[in-house]
Amino acid sequence: MKVKDLTNLFKWNTKVELKNTERKVIETLYVRLVGDIDYSHAQQCGLIESRKMRKRLKDTSTLDYQSLFLDLDEKEVGDLIFGITLAEMGNFRDLAVEELGTDILKLSELPDNPSLEDRENQLEAEESAESEKITLLRDKMDEKADERREELKKKTVKELRDIYVVSSTNVKCLEIFTVVFREYCVFVGTFRDPKFTQIAFDNFGEFRNASPSLKRQLTDAYLKLELTGDQLKN
Repeated sequence: MKVKDLTNLFKWNTKVELKNTERKVIETLYVRLVGDIDYSHAQQCGLIESRKMRKRLKDTSTLDYQSLFLDLDEKEVGDLIFGITLAEMGNFRDLAVEELGTDILKLSELPDNPSLEDRENQLEAEESAESEKITLLRDKMDEKADERREELKKKTVKELRDIYVVSSTNVKCLEIFTVVFREYCVFVGTFRDPKFTQIAFDNFGEFRNASPSLKRQLTDAYLKLELTGDQLKN
């Protein structure tokens, strides 16, 4: 592989041609991955907004609480259990990964100076192992979800409603954190020039109030850069 090809793998910035609904380019901006300081600040902004949301959801008089839990008292036991297990799916995944371990289906390393056939076989083994990992993880998550359902069946309706409120609140706050965190990363990583000296937006509020289409195009570009970085780490 040529050196320039390796260099292209480590892509941390990109040009974004913003298009209107007619697919015509209306502006060109430049997006780059943020550094550690901006990344930390993005997390802080996300935490601030998720904390605000959590406080509002703990107050039954707020519109946020009433909107999210409008029909709480009318929910049947089955609906409560379904809602709780759905909200806790992330927990089940963490438990599954913890039990299975990070080295499940670890493959043997290629020999020194591998032949073409060695590399072909390694690729086939990697693809097979990845598919098997997904199956094992899914099965373990289902197992954890079943265990949780059995636990919940022993709860009273009041206990289920309380758990439902907590789990739904956690999901909503995580959603808020993720959106704000991602938007801040895109905001601080977007520039008007290819040398990255002129930030595209005057402040975070301006970016948040930008059109959904503009934000979506910039966010998609940023996520692709992140994906490239994650693939290289793996």
